[in-house]
Amino acid sequence: MNRFIPENAETREFPAAAIVAYCYESKKGPALVAYKGRQSKPCRFLAFADDERRETYLSELVKTETETENCKRARRETAHDLRVGDILFSSWGYNQTNVDFYEVVRIPSGRSAVVRQIEKETTSATSHMSGMAMPKPGAFVATAKEYTRRAAGRHRLNGGSLTIGSLQKWDGKPKYVSWYA
Repeated sequence: MNRFIPENAETREFPAAAIVAYCYESKKGPALVAYKGRQSKPCRFLAFADDERRETYLSELVKTETETENCKRARRETAHDLRVGDILFSSWGYNQTNVDFYEVVRIPSGRSAVVRQIEKETTSATSHMSGMAMPKPGAFVATAKEYTRRAAGRHRLNGGSLTIGSLQKWDGKPKYVSWYA
């Protein structure tokens, strides 16, 4: 699908915001069509009462998208500060709480780490069908594979297909779990 570019439109590029805007005169007055990145569908397609309102809107859009792009860039460049042997965990579930533990086995770069799931020891709590889980460092789950994951912040990795959410560095405290039947 090709981008719609109006005839006689003025092209305005904003690389920091990853925006390309086409400003033109429509039947309804001053208008703009704006595209984000390489998208073929416009992120904005608007007509305005006058040129001043279009310019104000465009400057606000560029400001907002520049901030978004800067946040994305900073997140991509953030190092995780993890070391081999560090334990990470993920807590997830609906109507029950599951906890999985992972151990860092390799650090290919400052922005990625290789993890492998480890076994856990679960103890029953005083309430019904719940308990606390503790990892068993070095005791890898027999069928567990190694997975490379990108940094999602300091002491945090993107969980990807391993889990819902992210993997975060374990604080050394038992983690709450619950189950049915």
